[in-house]
Amino acid sequence: MAVVTRPFGVVPSARVDSGQARTPKHGRTVRRIFDVIKTQICTIAISFTLFNTVRLPREAFKYGEIPYLVIYSFWLLVVALPTTLLQLAIGQLSNQDPVGVWRAVPILRGVGHLKILTSYLCCIYSMVYIALSAAYMIWIGKGTFPLKDCTKLHMTPNGYENKMNASECFNSTFLAPFTEQPQYLGVMAILIFVLWFFLPIMLYRLHKSLRISLVILSPIIVIVAILLTVFLSDLNILSNILESCEHWAPLSQPYIWHSTLVQALLSTQIVSGYLISAGGSLYRHSDVRWTSTFVTITNLLSGWLSVFLWQSIGGEGDKDTSFIAILVLIYQSSVSEKRSKEWPLLAFGLVLLSGIITVLSLLFPIYDKLHRLTGDYWRIFACASSALGTALTVSVLAQGLDLAAVLDELVIPVLAVFTAVVEIVGFVFIYGWFYLTVDIHFITGSRLPWFWLVTWWSIPVLLMGVTGWWLRSLLRATWGQGQTLWPLGGVFIGILIVMVVMAAVAVAKEEQFNLLTKIASAFRPSRLWGPEEPMARYIWMSQRFINENNSEQEFNTDTKTFNHIINKYHDKCNEIYNEDWLHSTDIYQNTPKAQTKIDHIDNENPLYNDVGPIYSIPTVSSSKRRKKAEEQFRSPNICIAKDELGGPVNCNCNRHFQLNVPDLRNNEVSTSL
Repeated sequence: MAVVTRPFGVVPSARVDSGQARTPKHGRTVRRIFDVIKTQICTIAISFTLFNTVRLPREAFKYGEIPYLVIYSFWLLVVALPTTLLQLAIGQLSNQDPVGVWRAVPILRGVGHLKILTSYLCCIYSMVYIALSAAYMIWIGKGTFPLKDCTKLHMTPNGYENKMNASECFNSTFLAPFTEQPQYLGVMAILIFVLWFFLPIMLYRLHKSLRISLVILSPIIVIVAILLTVFLSDLNILSNILESCEHWAPLSQPYIWHSTLVQALLSTQIVSGYLISAGGSLYRHSDVRWTSTFVTITNLLSGWLSVFLWQSIGGEGDKDTSFIAILVLIYQSSVSEKRSKEWPLLAFGLVLLSGIITVLSLLFPIYDKLHRLTGDYWRIFACASSALGTALTVSVLAQGLDLAAVLDELVIPVLAVFTAVVEIVGFVFIYGWFYLTVDIHFITGSRLPWFWLVTWWSIPVLLMGVTGWWLRSLLRATWGQGQTLWPLGGVFIGILIVMVVMAAVAVAKEEQFNLLTKIASAFRPSRLWGPEEPMARYIWMSQRFINENNSEQEFNTDTKTFNHIINKYHDKCNEIYNEDWLHSTDIYQNTPKAQTKIDHIDNENPLYNDVGPIYSIPTVSSSKRRKKAEEQFRSPNICIAKDELGGPVNCNCNRHFQLNVPDLRNNEVSTSL
């Protein structure tokens, strides 16, 4: 049996709505080009998150700019690129959220929940950064610069000078304890509330709203970054950094290797599960190989440019390495260089825009999961998550930045490395590298080179080795100083609880006879794993069957018909986002005539000229004699064509639909849906 497949991720032809004229070929080409451009703009926008524009420069200031960037680039190419390809591939194949893709290995379903939890925790302490940026923009815009509360004048031979630095300014205003400056904490609480409840509006229609938001925000943040680079950067400082080789000593320490590894996982959104959800929505028509390469390149460039930008603006000298290092740098450099308040406004605005993109990318997989769980009511649960997030963010702010630093430096790194290692092990070793290559062949149309498999096999060893080296040094340092690492123990206990509970739930859901067979079945893919669209699923299963039987038959590519099928399926799935969810109408109020033309295969294709719709609603002529009551619902309920597909139908049933298939007794070709 010859199996005809197509690259599942190839950009399809333009969609054709029923009852409308077919779009001209030139129009489809232009629309396809615009879709590709918008997708790449979204990829560029994701490279300007706070992980790249704020966290990466802060860590580079701590360990040395050039050594940090070199090792960061190494981890991007060795770890982030193959893992990005894996996440995009499984997301595009299954069209699922970070939890749903674990239908491939149900017993590891807890990894998906840990990714959702990691995304939510990152969103909590990112909101602190965004609220601080917004607060200083408002205070600088409505008042003088420097701020009155951040002024401590002293007499010097050159006149009066402000002796209060930026760190003291932050600690005496919006980061001051509640007992000393309650009004500032109140302002921050209001800003955090506004951010938690109004930023999610930009995800009102999930991936469609996300695409629009990223396409709008990306050019703005690029323009602001160019303005700051052109007017404030000092090229002499950059040349001094490139010529200096004094900071290569930290390469012998585990901290810089572990920090750059975690930074690569955070920058490429591997930690949050964004790539999995985007693989089935934003990137569903993209080639996952080129998309993963472009994601890696954009993060590489934005990381280097962010470090050079803040280094040149901050000038020479030691930089602050606290949690709010970039905010301190912006304020301190603007005061010392006596810049007008427009420049700190632009710099804080850059951080604010970067924070908005960060929150959108972190909330998207969370809302995607809520939508699949609760349907149209997901917005109500999103509001509940915003209320909880507001309370947690204000609590983190009230405790000072120490708690935020613990989350960023201990909790998130452990979660990032653990989920990445288990994800690679689950799909490459338990699900099977053989089936994984077959799946990627199905969505790309070409076989996967062996070097991708080699990198997947080596990633768990590299990640566990570097993390073990880091933990060993960290434990030795803390014990020597008499400190405790209760957050580290807490996160390990939390990971264990989530994994065990979710594994127990997965085992309990298996339909087997005893515990051992249930556990064994939980290591195998669920029957729901794979493409959702029936025709795509049939071709995918056929391809897997041929490969399992060691067939040497090549898979031909016929994209015309299958592209139309996938288009129709995605159009139908996206109809929910075009409806008024508050005033939904009853779909059964439509007339029968509106339901009789349901076409999943293009009738104008000469290959199917003599074939009717696969799924059709039977209509009975008014002149036909009414059947007897006892024969009205006679079995069988599936109508059988006598000779060939589209031929006369031998049917006695009167159900809601009929499946027009050939009689399997007289035909060699069979199908299973």
